[in-house]
Amino acid sequence: MKNQIISKTAAILMTASMTLSLASCGDSDSSSKSKSSTSSSVSTENDIETTSEETEEYTEEETEINKEITGSEQTWGVFTVLVPDGWILKGGDFLDENEPNKCSVRKTDFNFFDIKNEKEEVQKQQYEYNKKTYTNEQKDLPATTLGGIEWNGFQYGNDFGGGFELYGQSNGKFLRVSCAGFSFDSPETKAILGSLKVSEESPEEDVTTEEAAPEESSAE
Repeated sequence: MKNQIISKTAAILMTASMTLSLASCGDSDSSSKSKSSTSSSVSTENDIETTSEETEEYTEEETEINKEITGSEQTWGVFTVLVPDGWILKGGDFLDENEPNKCSVRKTDFNFFDIKNEKEEVQKQQYEYNKKTYTNEQKDLPATTLGGIEWNGFQYGNDFGGGFELYGQSNGKFLRVSCAGFSFDSPETKAILGSLKVSEESPEEDVTTEEAAPEESSAE
């Protein structure tokens, strides 16, 4: 009789032990699934945040590239050009403020477009001089037509934002542009050079004929 009671008691205890073990396994699986679900949720949220940041940066870049430059067309000497709002058109240069073959469209002392009509030999000499001078991050630019004028030149970089040097022809005149503070593909470049018009009237003897020499510039 005692043996039967002991056997039944052992059987009951074994059944209870197995039940508790199975319940524990079930809780462990649920916990594991819950953790996995939480991890997946966090990963998805991070992905969404990253995508949002990238979209915001892309939108800002697109706005910068496509922004409209507004201003007024102004004339100095042989040049008529768009002067953006808040900028100035300065005639001549530091040697002769009345020189009709030179002008500068300026935002600041470090952000400007110097435009010149020169003798062909002076244009070539000065261009080559500047190409040897502004060598930091220098790269040649592809021939590009803006405002009906084909421009060739190079771009460079420096602590002030870099700039570029161009040469081209219009109405038989040899033109050179020295820019500081802007890249060649900037909206300012497209707006200013795209608006540039050069008068056909310009006495040959009035064209700048000085020899190539260091230019006064804030871009170095």
